[in-house]
Amino acid sequence: MKKYVLIAALLLLPLCAGAGVVKGKVTAGGKPVAGVQVSDGRQIVLTDAKGRYSMRTDKADSVVFITTPSGYTARKIDPLRPGFWHLLTAPAGKKEVHDFVLEPQDQSKYSVIFITDTHFAADPSRNDLKRFKCTVMPVIRREYSRAAAKGAVFSVNLGDFAHDRYWYDFGLNEEGAERFLSMAGYPMTLYSVSGNHDNDGAVAGLGGRTDFVSAWNYRHTWGPSCYSVNIGGDHWVFMDSVEYINDGAPDAKHKNINGRRNYTCRFLDKDIEWLRKDLEFVTPGTRIFLCCHVPLLNDSSTSEVLAPGQAAIMDDVFKDFPTVYVFSGHTHKYINTSSGDFPRFKQFIFGATSASMWQHPAGYQAIGTDASEQAINVLDCTEPDPRPRYVAVSGNPSMMRIYDLNAVGDFYRNDEGCRIFHRLYPDRTWYADPAYTNMIYVNYWGYIPGQTVEILEDGKPLEVSQTLRDDPLYVITYITPKLDEGSKPSKSNLKDRKNSHSFVATATTATAPVCVRVKDPEGKVVYEQNLFRPKPFNKNAK
Repeated sequence: MKKYVLIAALLLLPLCAGAGVVKGKVTAGGKPVAGVQVSDGRQIVLTDAKGRYSMRTDKADSVVFITTPSGYTARKIDPLRPGFWHLLTAPAGKKEVHDFVLEPQDQSKYSVIFITDTHFAADPSRNDLKRFKCTVMPVIRREYSRAAAKGAVFSVNLGDFAHDRYWYDFGLNEEGAERFLSMAGYPMTLYSVSGNHDNDGAVAGLGGRTDFVSAWNYRHTWGPSCYSVNIGGDHWVFMDSVEYINDGAPDAKHKNINGRRNYTCRFLDKDIEWLRKDLEFVTPGTRIFLCCHVPLLNDSSTSEVLAPGQAAIMDDVFKDFPTVYVFSGHTHKYINTSSGDFPRFKQFIFGATSASMWQHPAGYQAIGTDASEQAINVLDCTEPDPRPRYVAVSGNPSMMRIYDLNAVGDFYRNDEGCRIFHRLYPDRTWYADPAYTNMIYVNYWGYIPGQTVEILEDGKPLEVSQTLRDDPLYVITYITPKLDEGSKPSKSNLKDRKNSHSFVATATTATAPVCVRVKDPEGKVVYEQNLFRPKPFNKNAK
């Protein structure tokens, strides 16, 4: 990748003041399609009876795109990308002509497969591309085949597709990562949203223009930062939830990174205004699906959430739509959350498809920062109230792992890496402490607020409480393998890694079997798993 990328990015911007005409037509099977929304990211016009559109625009967003009507898909650019957009590359005052071709599709039944936080970098030390191709891709292809047998299938990338820190180290940016995924045989149409790592870290010092210019490669690859698609009578909205700032000292450890890659978690005002206009064309009461990288709502286990006030703004934007399903990534954790203040939103936060950015050592499990298993997620949209289905790459159907902390304590006590860990990080949970004797630790990343987690010993209920203590498998997978006697403390590891879906109880004996039972708010058992003790603990713990 060349160092002159910033110059190339600047050349994409309008070269002179004023507005020019952008026009074209929308057809399907050679025939015009009327009433299709066409936008430059600020205004929306409709195609006429002959499928034609025309708008005067200053090309500020450098794209023109359509909102695909239900029953159609946009003809693909390549095996992955739907061609619902074109770059505007002529000077602002010059005319451009861009046509769109639609293809009919039966969308009476359809499914969506989600990936997120893939963090493709081509880093030889992490071997991320090979790991994805050999472990995750077979699962995606299998789930695609199963879903395709029932109806149409789409997929969504929820951001952090590439990794800005490594663009210039290993020569893989958004465009290169998309090419890799296409060549690896990704089997279906992929819609995308931008994450914080999908921006060019070489772009800095432009003030309010940094966010737009740093997204030059994202736009070249995926198109507009904010757009919508109609599928099977539903309305899907895709929004950029990150304002890239990238100020401060350059990152001396990585090539061409000219700032600290910092960002603000919010929707831009212009995108919110565009969405208001877009929803004017949607029948009130329509089912809405909102996709964004940073969660709209969150819980106490992480601070990574959209800025204060954003949920209230979006609640007003969607006031005519009683149910809005929100899908996000970013946290590398599974979090199902809702808010009594904003009951219209049903949010699902997915763990990273990369687990923890492909940092697991060879021979260790790929787990997220909440110790959830590496997975993809599948949504069957034929259901009246669809809920994503978790599909672990390992094939494990459970969303739960249970630890016998007696065995965990023995491991911590006898493992050299754990002893070093305790010396370097004395404030983190030390499971070798006698206080954890006979304790049961349950990590249930399928937890939905309102559910009840029960832990029973020989059929008798134990007192259960939620915990924000470390998941021990995460500790021995990502922290202790890197430690030796010469290691120094890392600021990022000083405190326990929190999640909101772990529970503990203390049993009365060290050997009695334990049953973990999950009940819904009505008291119905929705999941049950038994633990036979003593249960061994090591890097292969299930």
